[in-house]
Amino acid sequence: MIQKRENQNVSHKAFTLIEMVIVLIIMWIMLMFTVSLSGDQIQKVRDKAVKESILAEMQTRYSRNLGSSSFAWKMYNTMDVKLVKWENKINFKYDVIKKKPEDKDIENTFTDHFEIKYILFDSDNAISGGENSVDINYSPYKISCKIWENKNKVVIVARVNDNKDYCFEIKQNNCRLTEISEEHCNTLTKDK
Repeated sequence: MIQKRENQNVSHKAFTLIEMVIVLIIMWIMLMFTVSLSGDQIQKVRDKAVKESILAEMQTRYSRNLGSSSFAWKMYNTMDVKLVKWENKINFKYDVIKKKPEDKDIENTFTDHFEIKYILFDSDNAISGGENSVDINYSPYKISCKIWENKNKVVIVARVNDNKDYCFEIKQNNCRLTEISEEHCNTLTKDK
């Protein structure tokens, strides 16, 4: 009997079923919000990774060319870079100095999840464009290069992961591939 009275005086505190359901719904909403944000963030990271790989590949080739006249243990006169509209690759050709009859030029490509959308030229600050390809000729140990038909600058618009466009330029005086701002890119391509 004494034990029965002690149990009656103790109050039990617990969550009701409705309170538990409300907490679970709030947690589910927070989880869904986090997952949707991370999906967008993942796409942005993928896009940026492809953009950075394009820049890194071109910078690596440019730097090698400045410091050496050999590629794959072969001496060369020029390195030619060819960009073709609607392709997802950058073509490199090394004009090998032929010491033996079996020596051949070296050709290789860099490919990733991008597609060249536009190739535009700048001659005396007047953008012309709509070209289907461009050839850029690099000589070893030289900072400058020759852009097809002596253009001052070429602007390349690349679509990355079928998602975002990035703009790059190569100027004849330094021949490095650099990214240009999205606003400037939109200005250049608004009529294309």
